[in-house]
Amino acid sequence: MRHMPDWSMDVVELCKKYRKDGVVAIDLAGDEALNCESYSGHKRAFEEAVRSEVHRTVHAGEVGLASVVREAVEVLKAERIGHGYHTLEDQALYKQLLKQNMHFEMCPISSILTGACDPDFTKHPLITFKKDKANYSLNTDDPTIFDSTLNSDYEVAKKYMDFTEEEFKRLNINAAKSCFLPTKEKEELLKQLLEAYGMLNSTGF
Repeated sequence: MRHMPDWSMDVVELCKKYRKDGVVAIDLAGDEALNCESYSGHKRAFEEAVRSEVHRTVHAGEVGLASVVREAVEVLKAERIGHGYHTLEDQALYKQLLKQNMHFEMCPISSILTGACDPDFTKHPLITFKKDKANYSLNTDDPTIFDSTLNSDYEVAKKYMDFTEEEFKRLNINAAKSCFLPTKEKEELLKQLLEAYGMLNSTGF
């Protein structure tokens, strides 16, 4: 958590200790106004994560500015961005991350409930990410807090954002490609997914 920088290194050490028992990455969440310049414990912890080959994801650009996303990518070396809606406010950064194929963890329902985005789903930033063929996934955020399911987020995307079956397939394939599974398990997951979609011999994605 951003307000607990003294814990970050301990969390990285736990990631390292339990990496063979199902722990795949470290995440940073919380008040995006608390940057790494003021809370340097996070920077040191993420540097250790990079050295130790611990995967990294950071909540950024949910309610915070695009500069928080830039910090996540450039300072914390995030491989995935939690939410990232406000990345669109910095077009140079957005285009850079599109080019890098950065993965964004999008959560439509929670983004409305937290006030991160316009309450009108038809104006949601996700529509722009879809149009630009960005690398993203659809997620529930925290179903116990937001009382939503993955199906609910899919329904919202279909009803208000004109998502098609092809786009759902594309984003799920991107989610599989961007997950933190070991290479062999990731390849098996992708194979199962492409087989389920009848796309095993397709090169469309």
